[in-house]
Amino acid sequence: MESPKPHKEHEFLQRIVGDWIMVSTSGHDAYDPNDPEQLFTETVKSVGGLWIVGEGKGKMPDGNPMTALITVGYDPEKGNFVGTWVGSMMTYLWVYKGCLEADGKTLTLEAEGPAMDGSGDMVVYHDVLTLHDDNNRTFSGSVRQPDGSFKQFMSSEFRRK
Repeated sequence: MESPKPHKEHEFLQRIVGDWIMVSTSGHDAYDPNDPEQLFTETVKSVGGLWIVGEGKGKMPDGNPMTALITVGYDPEKGNFVGTWVGSMMTYLWVYKGCLEADGKTLTLEAEGPAMDGSGDMVVYHDVLTLHDDNNRTFSGSVRQPDGSFKQFMSSEFRRK
């Protein structure tokens, strides 16, 4: 069996590989990236040039420590990005399907997950990673509204260490 060759979508993912620091977030108003007790970091590694695996560590707004893991790759047979996300603050496994937007710098990952209102309903979320340049990126989360639009509930900015 011949080893798969990376596509342009894989090249986009490889630009995210490295060590990152969250410099601001709307999800935690008192977040201070200069406070070592609050610092949120993410280390993203390449797996064979075809996948990325990121490990984020920090504290939740309530002060509890958290760890999150994300995997993202591109499946040329499916014609879309695929991945997963898990976090130490929940028991749900998020499964992504995504696409690189026409601007070539925005990756939109869609997943179905539990509604934040505790109703037990499942709703559609978008996690959007925008690579502004090789040293700066943003990450936002939004949830589908009853009218089909998406409402953003958090956004964070990262810079490369």
